[in-house]
Amino acid sequence: MKRAVYALSALTLLGSCVESASDDGPKTTGAEFNEFDFTTVTPTTLSVDYGSQAEVYFEVYDAEPVKPNAEGTAYVKVEDIEPLYAGYTDAQGRFSAKVDLPAYLGKAYIYTPNVHARTLLTAEKNGTALTASASMPETAAAAAVTRAGYESAAVTGDGWKTWLGSYDKTYGRINYEYKYSGKGMNLKEENWQRLYTAANKVFDTNKACPEEYRSSSDLYLEEPAEVAITFLMSNTCWNCSMGYYYYDASEHPASLEDIHPVMIFPNTQDGYWSNDPNKARKYRGVERGTAVQLMFYPKIAENSMEGATTTFPKGYRIGFVLATNAWGNRLPGFTGAKMYRAATSSGLSVNDKGVAYKQPRTAVYRYTNSSLGLNSVICSFEDYTTDENFSDVIFTMKSNPVDAVVDIPSVDEKPGADDTKREVRLLKGIYAFEDLWPSRGDYDMNDVMVKLDYVKTLGNKGIYEESYLFKTFNNLAGLENGLAFTLGGAAASADLEFSILRPATKDEPSPEYEPYAVGRDGSVILLTPNVKQDMGATYKVTAKYASPIAEEKAAVVKPFIYRTDDEDLTPGLRKEVHLPFEAPTAKADPKFFGTSDDKSDPASGRYYVRAESYPFAFFLSGATEVNLAKLLDPTNEKTPIDRLYPAYSGWAASNGADNADWYK
Repeated sequence: MKRAVYALSALTLLGSCVESASDDGPKTTGAEFNEFDFTTVTPTTLSVDYGSQAEVYFEVYDAEPVKPNAEGTAYVKVEDIEPLYAGYTDAQGRFSAKVDLPAYLGKAYIYTPNVHARTLLTAEKNGTALTASASMPETAAAAAVTRAGYESAAVTGDGWKTWLGSYDKTYGRINYEYKYSGKGMNLKEENWQRLYTAANKVFDTNKACPEEYRSSSDLYLEEPAEVAITFLMSNTCWNCSMGYYYYDASEHPASLEDIHPVMIFPNTQDGYWSNDPNKARKYRGVERGTAVQLMFYPKIAENSMEGATTTFPKGYRIGFVLATNAWGNRLPGFTGAKMYRAATSSGLSVNDKGVAYKQPRTAVYRYTNSSLGLNSVICSFEDYTTDENFSDVIFTMKSNPVDAVVDIPSVDEKPGADDTKREVRLLKGIYAFEDLWPSRGDYDMNDVMVKLDYVKTLGNKGIYEESYLFKTFNNLAGLENGLAFTLGGAAASADLEFSILRPATKDEPSPEYEPYAVGRDGSVILLTPNVKQDMGATYKVTAKYASPIAEEKAAVVKPFIYRTDDEDLTPGLRKEVHLPFEAPTAKADPKFFGTSDDKSDPASGRYYVRAESYPFAFFLSGATEVNLAKLLDPTNEKTPIDRLYPAYSGWAASNGADNADWYK
């Protein structure tokens, strides 16, 4: 019988069971106990290949985590969706490991915010394997052209010079790529793929570029220098043109009409546009890693190439400009040259109406890493579509002397420096308990419900910090149930921090986590003796590591509920309810095993099993409050779970082979 009824919200840890449960649910299996463990987790071999020759941070979802923006030019992140897993590939852009994922996951969506990799991949499940690949045939068919002789509007309209050399008139692919002759300094960044990691420290497709890297200042030469650029990537639907210009630093140009741009790349489309790389590849004009040496023309204002040299004078500034969609042979659906121009000079960028921008439309910084032999200036453009990630076209510049370019922000990585760290919150799922064990209960599976989330701070060297968050819900339970868990992995021997986030109130509308004292007995953590004491609270357990740990040493938690004040308990022991087949702690009172509806056999290591198709507890991997709204609805109290979720019966009867998504 219920001892009390408590007021609840629409989302609720719901009510204690009653002995007089309905007999209309699943019947006995005919065996001594049901051998089905009611698991909703499947160890899955996850394989991801970006083909990037650089590491990639990625996240795994069970629904599409991005959607096209209104213009269809880029992806935007879907709000309020949590990944099921997150990790890093190796230096070749590959990942393969066995990870625990929801059993219902037949198709996964692999997302990355890294600028150099394809934003969204899909993986279809084959047996127990999920495989995703960004590779595309190198011989992708070129787009059919309806006419020959394409040209850039930057040439025909703005008068850009094409003095560096020739290019084909269909795709704008240049014939003047820089090749190191073996003499002097190599101006091409041969380690350009390693710069993707550097670029990802600043650029993120889902975030605005940090203000300190946005720059309207051109690159100043404090001594005579040779200069070349190496194209790193583009991630845009547009077929843009990119050029450079230069001027005496004492004579800043007043407008675009005052400069004399020289074409570098007529078509910066590299064929890796994340929304549709298969289409984009047919219109590519440049390969990643292509280098071009810049030339100085002393009489360019006179429209003369006389005196051309590879050495730029001291005291000059070099600027760069991007003309959006200026190349004539463009991706279908994204036609029409834009008036938009992004320039590195202050006041020279203009919008599509020709009006000058006041704010920077480019980003620039120097990246140095002596252990990798890298000392390069990285530049990027924000093109016609303003998403503020400044990653639409990215290139690197080298000069000879190498430090001739000054007055720009710097990212200097020392040998052995920590890798880039990311904090990510992962959805684990929801635990649901029947609290009248060893008796049968009413099978509404809502006496205690706990949502488990996992937060980890990780880099390519491993996990630096991890937290588990146990969110409770209001409930109708008459019994006073405690919430606890056993802790495994590296966290079991680490120093732990405990905190609690209590629900918002009228007096405290925006509560924050505050320190919280818990009971601990070795690897057993007693979060609260009564979940009703802080109804709806979230308990947080955090482990911080002096050095990163490997994924296989990550914390493992096994929540359970318990009581210590039942009259039939042996003094000093407790009643515990765990998942099927999960062993109890040393403080569990053994006299209840094998009694009433419980079919445990401690001698054979079998615990918390029944003969029927309802467990005493289960974990629903990947479940959210929305998925389990029926269980959290107080009007459904005492309604067996198979009535609320009709597909449950087929799942239980098939030992999980059918209807794995019954709760989604």
